[in-house]
Amino acid sequence: MRNTFGTVIFPFVMCVVFWLLYRSKSKGKKAAALIMIFATAVELIAALSLMYFDVRGMLSDICEVAGVGGLGLHFIYTGFRGVFGVVTAFAWFVIALFSYTFMKNDTNIIRYDIFNLLTLGATMGIFYAADLFTLFFFFEIMSFTSFMWVAHRQTRTSLYAAGTYLGIAIAGGMAILMGLFIVYNRLGTLYFDTMYDHAVEMMERGEELTWLFTAAGCMFVGFGAKAGAFPVHVWLPDSYTEAPTPATALLSAVLSKTGIFGILLLTLDVLPTQGGWGAFLLLIGVVTMAIGGIRGVMSSNLKTTLAYSSMSQIGFILTGVGMQSLLAEFLIVSANAGYADSAEVAEIVTVFGMAVNGTFLHMFNHSLVKLVLFMAAGVIFIHVGSYDLNQVRGFGRKKPFLLITFVLAAAGVGGIPLLNGYVSKTLLHESIVEYGALIANGAVMAVTPAMIKTSEALFLFSGGLTVAYMTKLFVVLFIEKNSDKKVQESYDAKKNYISPLTKVAIGVCALPIPLIGILPNMVAKPIAEYGLVQFGLSVLLEHHQENMHYYTLKNLSGALISIVVGVIVYLLVVRLWMLGRWFSNWHEKGYRELFPTWMNLEKYVYRAVFYTAVPFVLGIIARILDSIVDVVVVLLRKTVYRERALPYELPEGNYITHSIGLSMERVRLIYYAVMRKEGYTPKNYAHKFALKRIELFENFHIIERSLSFGLFMFCVGLILTMIYLLVVN
Repeated sequence: MRNTFGTVIFPFVMCVVFWLLYRSKSKGKKAAALIMIFATAVELIAALSLMYFDVRGMLSDICEVAGVGGLGLHFIYTGFRGVFGVVTAFAWFVIALFSYTFMKNDTNIIRYDIFNLLTLGATMGIFYAADLFTLFFFFEIMSFTSFMWVAHRQTRTSLYAAGTYLGIAIAGGMAILMGLFIVYNRLGTLYFDTMYDHAVEMMERGEELTWLFTAAGCMFVGFGAKAGAFPVHVWLPDSYTEAPTPATALLSAVLSKTGIFGILLLTLDVLPTQGGWGAFLLLIGVVTMAIGGIRGVMSSNLKTTLAYSSMSQIGFILTGVGMQSLLAEFLIVSANAGYADSAEVAEIVTVFGMAVNGTFLHMFNHSLVKLVLFMAAGVIFIHVGSYDLNQVRGFGRKKPFLLITFVLAAAGVGGIPLLNGYVSKTLLHESIVEYGALIANGAVMAVTPAMIKTSEALFLFSGGLTVAYMTKLFVVLFIEKNSDKKVQESYDAKKNYISPLTKVAIGVCALPIPLIGILPNMVAKPIAEYGLVQFGLSVLLEHHQENMHYYTLKNLSGALISIVVGVIVYLLVVRLWMLGRWFSNWHEKGYRELFPTWMNLEKYVYRAVFYTAVPFVLGIIARILDSIVDVVVVLLRKTVYRERALPYELPEGNYITHSIGLSMERVRLIYYAVMRKEGYTPKNYAHKFALKRIELFENFHIIERSLSFGLFMFCVGLILTMIYLLVVN
């Protein structure tokens, strides 16, 4: 298997096999779980083999499947695509191991597995897509198949969440399609590499880029929604909470990265070196990470907290993408100013490398930690049956494996030194700081030094929020005891609380977390450098080869600030406000949801606008248009088509048949008079024409009601449309 198409099509083939084996069986869940493990293991081996063949230079070029959608599907392998192809296959494999225990008592497990395989194939198609059409094709498949994850339980709350998910997915898909049309119209291609070349040519010629910004804005709606970026994140908390935990882990660890992947392609291929676009992404990034962090701190549900944590971490990644765009613009401006060989340009390249590496590594790190955290949450749910913090309180006590893996993942995503999140967050933070120092000399860029300072402050504050809500979860699970002593005793008595397969799945995901943090230049750097091939950045960053000194006092200071902020937020918000310690009965109250329900953006803004306000306004507009038609009809009846009084009432027919009949009768009478014929008798032509009129219109009505007439009129309209298009073009 030396091309990418095999890894894309294999899950779809296995889906068909799976359906044929289990379409008439109501049992066999254990065998189905084993087949899922086998299928995902084969997919992981296939993804790793692509990486092996690429390193050996034995991989095929672009793979094409002609005829699909008229444009065909095209797949390509590059470093970034290869890494996240492996991450995707790895995530599905470990989740298959975890699901063997978690889903064994679930209902509709065969249906779940079928859509699970479909989503795997669609996700691989996204990451290996060589053009925008292929990406859009699989993006839409993934949106529908993953919708079935959210609706899986078929409860009222899950169907409500699934409705929101599907609505946002459909709106996002239409927005991507609109942007796709604009890009093809302006750049004349949908291939990513060619798009970049044409976009650069447009910029060099000084052409207007408004339409490209419009296209990027449209596509950001779709890609940003899948990533969970503000303000199109409204589907995320309910969907993450209602979907089965294995599905939630994949939504957070992998599917959110497909949205980031799309935004990266927009940034580097459609709008390269456009600082205005970078400023927009930077703004969205800092707002997303701050709001996600605030909601994570204020949530009293374990799974919802992890959901908002995912949103916050996506904000960190978007911030890195924005910094890439800003630094690319600065690099081009400096090079065009005649400083191509100066130390300043070399410094810009170095900082640009920090932003690129930081973005890539945080995507990679976030996938690992969220797999661990959501699987740990699933283990807890199996025994507790709830994600409420007051119910799961104390479950993790006397459970060393759960304690170690959870702490590694929680501290890793919190950016604690010696763990993976610290490495990527340090790179992102330093890119912001160094960019601010570079433009402080007075360079006119898309952002000001004050904006960069604010972004840095929000970056560190959001890092502190991550520390706060992860500390909250750690204390709830492993430090505090349950308010019910009998419940706590039952928790402590659980020795075989986790299956061997689940231990393997969690342990394999947790192992790289300290390795990346302790040996960043030996582990993280090679992964990042291999991934840079994705966008041809290895050539641009060829001078950025020196090792980063992560554990200097300067770099540690950012993490220390976030830790201090996290401790303060935890003490003030969680211990004093959430637990309500100023009340005498705070022990009975427990953890409370702090975020006010009236600020629910999805319920009181999106649904209120699109389900109530928009139909109401459109109804008023339709009523006004309907009234206009009535007014026009009445006006015509009183003017052009007003009734004219006849000297006598017509016995039958209409005015035309009556006039023609009388005229022919007079002509016949004149003929008899001229020819001096006798025996004239009236023929009553008016009556004959009236009968013919009735017969003719009856035939017309019969034809109009027939299917053949409808098809005939459709063909006429289609022919006229084709003639119009030929004339216009």
